[in-house]
Amino acid sequence: MRRAAVGVAMFAAVVLVGHAQSPGLTGRVVADSTGEPIANARVTLTTTAAVATLGAPVGLTDADGRFAIPGAADAQRVVASKSGYARSEPAATTGQPIEIRLRRGATISGRVVDRFGDPVAGARVAAQAPSRAQDNPASVAVAESDDRGEYRLAGLPAGHFVVVAMTMSMTTTPEIVGNRQVFISRPEVQRTYYPGATTPAEAQTFDLQFGDERPDIDFVVPTGHAIGNPFSVMRLTPSPLPQPANAAVRTTGIIRGRIVSADGRGLSHAQVRLMQTGFGVRSTTTADEDGSFEFTDLPPGKFGVIASKMGYSPIGSDDAPLGLLLNSGSTLDLAEGETHEKVDLRLQRWGTLEGRVFDELGDPIQGASVQLLHMRYESGRRRLVPAGGAAHATDDLGRYRIYALAPGRYVVSATVGDVADLPGYTRSYFPGTPNAGEAQFVSMGVSQDLTGIDFSLSRTRTARISGKMIDAAGQPTTGGTVQLLPSAQSTSVTSVPAGARILPDGQFEFANVPPGQYVIQVYRGRQNRWIEGEFVSIPVTVNGTDIKDLILQTSSGSSIKGRITFDTYNDSKTPARSAIELMPIPTDFDLSPRNNLAIAEIHDDWSFDMKGVNGPRRLQLTRVPRGWTLKQVLVHRLDATDRPLPFGRPDQSLTDVEVVLTDRMTELSGTIADDRATPTAGASLIVFPMNRDRWYPSSRFLGTTTAGADGAFTLSGLPMGAYYAVAVARLPTEGEDAWQDPAFLESLVPRASSVTLGDAQKISLPLRLVSR
Repeated sequence: MRRAAVGVAMFAAVVLVGHAQSPGLTGRVVADSTGEPIANARVTLTTTAAVATLGAPVGLTDADGRFAIPGAADAQRVVASKSGYARSEPAATTGQPIEIRLRRGATISGRVVDRFGDPVAGARVAAQAPSRAQDNPASVAVAESDDRGEYRLAGLPAGHFVVVAMTMSMTTTPEIVGNRQVFISRPEVQRTYYPGATTPAEAQTFDLQFGDERPDIDFVVPTGHAIGNPFSVMRLTPSPLPQPANAAVRTTGIIRGRIVSADGRGLSHAQVRLMQTGFGVRSTTTADEDGSFEFTDLPPGKFGVIASKMGYSPIGSDDAPLGLLLNSGSTLDLAEGETHEKVDLRLQRWGTLEGRVFDELGDPIQGASVQLLHMRYESGRRRLVPAGGAAHATDDLGRYRIYALAPGRYVVSATVGDVADLPGYTRSYFPGTPNAGEAQFVSMGVSQDLTGIDFSLSRTRTARISGKMIDAAGQPTTGGTVQLLPSAQSTSVTSVPAGARILPDGQFEFANVPPGQYVIQVYRGRQNRWIEGEFVSIPVTVNGTDIKDLILQTSSGSSIKGRITFDTYNDSKTPARSAIELMPIPTDFDLSPRNNLAIAEIHDDWSFDMKGVNGPRRLQLTRVPRGWTLKQVLVHRLDATDRPLPFGRPDQSLTDVEVVLTDRMTELSGTIADDRATPTAGASLIVFPMNRDRWYPSSRFLGTTTAGADGAFTLSGLPMGAYYAVAVARLPTEGEDAWQDPAFLESLVPRASSVTLGDAQKISLPLRLVSR
C-alpha cells in the first residue's frame, strides 16, 4: 500500500503541521518581563480525550510572536514553550486571540561523582515535586550527566523541588546452568536525593523563583560500576564449574601491575579485572591512588588483565571502546607460586567534541538531538550512518558534548524529534546546511578535545506520517521495531533510521519528516535462528503534506525447506553440520529486514528449513567448512544459484531446495611483495570477477585474504571464471565490506592482474603491492 502526498510549503505567520484550515486558536507569545514578542516558540494543545491520540497540532510563532493553530473541539489547554523559558499552559479559548506570557525558567546544575570524586557519566538527574506519598514522583525536568559528571536542569517554573540522581549498577552473581557456571549481570537502579538521602522525604527542598540559577548541586553516588563504564556492559562468558581444589597445587601466585595513561601517569581508582582461560572473570579490584593493583592467591594457569576507567579507553583506533577493551590487555602464563611484576596497562584519554545548536534566528535550541555520523559502505551503498553511541541532547543554552570518541573523520548532525518536536526543521549538518553533501568533516585526533562546533538547524517543509499497525492475524500490535528509513532508491547520502511514537492500540506517528523517498519497516524480531519475525515494508514519498491512515500489516513470510548434499571427488570426510551456515541474503534492502536474518536449521539427515522470509533473497552459504565450496543451488531441480528469489507470501514458499557442496575447489596462491621484491606481511589480496554484474554485496565471486608473515597467501573456493587480482597494503576502512564497493573495485582494475580459474584449477600468482 502506498500513500504519497503532494503539497505546498506554508511559510507565513506560522508553520503548521497538518492540513491547512481556518485557525481555531490564535494568539501571541511574549516575554513576561519585557512584553517583547518571542519568535519560534512552540505552541500546541492538550485535550480532554480519555485516551492518548496522535496528530496534536503543533505550531511555531512568527517574528512578531503570533501563532494560529487548528482548534480541537475537546481542546483543554494551550502549551507554549521556548528554550530558556518555563512552559506556560493557559486555558484554551477559541474565538478570540489570547496572549501567553513566558517567564525565564530556573536552572539547577552541578556534578555527579563517585566516592573517589571521579565523574559518573550517564547519570539521570531529575527535578521532582516533593512527595511523601510517592517513592518516585513525576519529574518536571530531566538531564543526563556527561563524561565530566556535569548536568544542567533547565526550564523550571517557580515552585518547590527535590533533585534526584539515578544511576544503574550491574550486580553480577554466579548461577549454575547445566554443568556450567554462568555469571548473570542484572541492572539495579540507585536513587540518591540531594544532598545524599535515599528517599524524597529526607531530601532538601529547593524553593525556586522564575529565573533563579542554583549551581554546584553536586552528588556523590554510591557506585563504582555505574552504567557508562565499559565494564558495566561486558557480557561475561560462561565458565565451567570450578574443579575441586587440588591440595597438591598451591594457590600462592601473585600478579602485580599498574594502570597508566599514555604519558605514563598513574590512573587512580581504575577498575581492573583478571580473566582466567576456561574460567572467565577470576577477580576484580580497584587500583590505588598511584594506579597500582595486585591479585593474590592465584593458582597456576593462563591469565589476562584488562582495565577500565571513566574517560579512558585502551590505546588503539577501534570505533567501539568496548570492543577495544575486550581485545586489549596483557596475557601471561602463571606458574605455581610465581609472582608476575610490572603487568602494566596503558589507557588513553577519550576524545571529546562540543558546540552549540541554534535556530535560524540565532536562538539556542533545547532538546535537539546531536549525533556523529561517518561514511560507511552498508547494504550495497556508501552512506553516512551513525558512528556508534547514543545521540546527545542540547541543553537550554543549545550546548552539547559528545565523548568517548575514537580518532577518525566525522560529520556532526542535529535533528529535532520527541523532545523538541519543532515543526519545519530538518536534519542539519555542521557547519549549518540541510544538504549532507555540503557537510564539513571534522577530524578527531587521539585524545583531542574539539570545541566550537556550532551550527544552526535549517527550515524546510516537514510532515507527519501516521497510521495503524496490525499483525499477520489482523490484530493491532505494538511489538517489534518501527522505523522510517531513506529508501535505497533515493539520492540521500544519509541513512539514519527514525523511530515512531506508538500508542497501545497500534497507532503510530512519525513527526517532522522532511521531503524525500522513504520506506517504513515494521519488524517483530527473529523468533529463533531459523525463523525471522513478522515483517512489512511500505514505500512513502513525502512532499510536505501529512500522510494519514496508513495500514501496516505484517506478514509471517515464506518458508524454505530443502536438503544439503555433497559431491565428493577427493574422498573428503563429510563435515560437521555446525560448520555450515546457509542464509537468505537480501537483494533489495527496501523490501527486507536489514539484520537478524534467518540461519537455516540443519537437521541430522541434512534436511534444513527456514521460516518468516520476506523480500527478494539469494540463498548463500555464509560459512563453508574447510575443503568444501558451493557447487550449485537447485530449486525444483532447476539451477537457482546466485539468482534472486521472491519471498513474502505463503505461495512463494519453497519445499524442494537442494544445496550442493563439492570438495572440487579452485585455489589461488602466491606471494605479495613490495616494489623492492620484499615479501609484505599483512597485505591484502582482493579478487573480483571481470563480469561486473557479479559485483553485488556478499557475492561469492568476490574474495579477499591476508598475506602471512612471509607474504604468502592462499584463496580457495572461488567459482570458475575470469577474475582480476590485486594486492593492497590495507583494505578500505569504511566498513567490513567496504572493499566490495563497485566504485572501489573499478579503481583497482587498471593495476590488477588477470587470471582465469577453471574447474578445480590451482594457480600460483605472484603479486606486487599497489598503492590505492
